[in-house]
Amino acid sequence: MSKAPALTVAQAEQICRVIGDTHNGLTGSEIGRMLAELGIADVDPANTKWKRLYNALASRTDGAGNANAVYGLIIYCFNPARGINDGARYRWMMDEVNRVLMLSGIEVRDDGKLHKVQVAETLDEVERRTRSLRNALVGAGAHPEVMKCCQKELLVDDYFHAVHEAAKGLCDRVREMSGLSLDGTRLFDAALSVKDPYIALTTLRTESERNQQNGLRELLNGAIHLVRNPTAHQLRIHWDVNETDAVEVLNLISYLHKLLDSCSVVPRPS
Repeated sequence: MSKAPALTVAQAEQICRVIGDTHNGLTGSEIGRMLAELGIADVDPANTKWKRLYNALASRTDGAGNANAVYGLIIYCFNPARGINDGARYRWMMDEVNRVLMLSGIEVRDDGKLHKVQVAETLDEVERRTRSLRNALVGAGAHPEVMKCCQKELLVDDYFHAVHEAAKGLCDRVREMSGLSLDGTRLFDAALSVKDPYIALTTLRTESERNQQNGLRELLNGAIHLVRNPTAHQLRIHWDVNETDAVEVLNLISYLHKLLDSCSVVPRPS
């Protein structure tokens, strides 16, 4: 984004509390290395982690009035490569930092960059936007695979990316079950073939059972055509996804996961 909005002192403090969290934040040595690489003086190294971070930023920004150093810290922490070894910690910090940034109309995403979102005016709105989609899916009994594969997107209420990640999760699951390395419709056509299947919904002995197998394959292909391909190849302004649409699409994907639960892996010739 061209120019990030200003942050309040309270926002800067809360971001430091997240990144310096005792259980889920950076370690003391990681904080020291980060400050050194960003060229920020470590003015209070003996203090608790979040206060150490905050005091370093405050000395650089004259009371956190200039947000550049805070944003520099955020971009450093969420470089995508930093999520490889400890994805759970990376996701937790990103989710919590985005709850703070939402009040200024921005968020940090998987590319490690800042993006504009609708400004949340109050804490109640932050809670509503971060929980409403999740609550709707939990209430509908959504499959755990749906909740897992779009966890970050659900927490920031990003409907566009939530349905995209969930659709990708279907491919990941079929690849894991079948052992194939294909993608999209090629993957589903091969994995759920009637003549030489890698996974099977039924015994495939009768015409009716073969029709069920074909039906599942076609539903999976339809989900990819409807959801993943448009969201992967179009700008989000051309494929608007509201909360109602997101819940319906995610429930469809959840149903497909439940059908996959009932499938068996077909032994392959050695």
